[in-house]
Amino acid sequence: MKLLKKPKIKSLLLLLLVIAIASNLYMHHKFNHFIHQKQSQNQTDLWSISVSGENLAKRLEDFLQHSHEADNEEVKEILDNSWRVVLGESQSIRFYLGRVSPQDMEELAPRWSLLQYSLLRIDDFLHGLNFNFLEQRSYSINNEEVEKLKAVVTTYKKIHEAVKNKSEHPELVIDSLTDQMMIIDHHYASILETLELD
Repeated sequence: MKLLKKPKIKSLLLLLLVIAIASNLYMHHKFNHFIHQKQSQNQTDLWSISVSGENLAKRLEDFLQHSHEADNEEVKEILDNSWRVVLGESQSIRFYLGRVSPQDMEELAPRWSLLQYSLLRIDDFLHGLNFNFLEQRSYSINNEEVEKLKAVVTTYKKIHEAVKNKSEHPELVIDSLTDQMMIIDHHYASILETLELD
């Protein structure tokens, strides 16, 4: 009786081992597929950000061009229209940024995190400026704000160029945006130190 049970136990253990290995392989494959999907989604969202960013940059250039002109109805309409588009595109960019998952980008995760942080800081700056406009009931901007808006234009133009050129890792454009982000965000240097990017 005992001799009959021993082979059955061995067979059962072998079957359980095979099931465990197959289950692990399936879960590993499923996880890799999920990561690949998230990475692909991040790249698609970056493309959408670049399109919205290019439009934002163009309208911001129009805004800057007319921001110091004489205050008349025609100029006010140009400023109104330009600024409305800037805010709308910034909102779209924030939406796409909310979907980005830097942690799924493996060794490039720190760059994705920095890119996400940088563009969120730009959105914060633009909306802060919008509150000022509403409060003062004019589009008056000082020299520091002009420099920041020019830095925003350059930032989005560079992102659009990197994505348009179909480089393998367009997110690495963040390495060329340090000067612009230093103008826009006074805390940027400490963020770079914290991330310790090579």
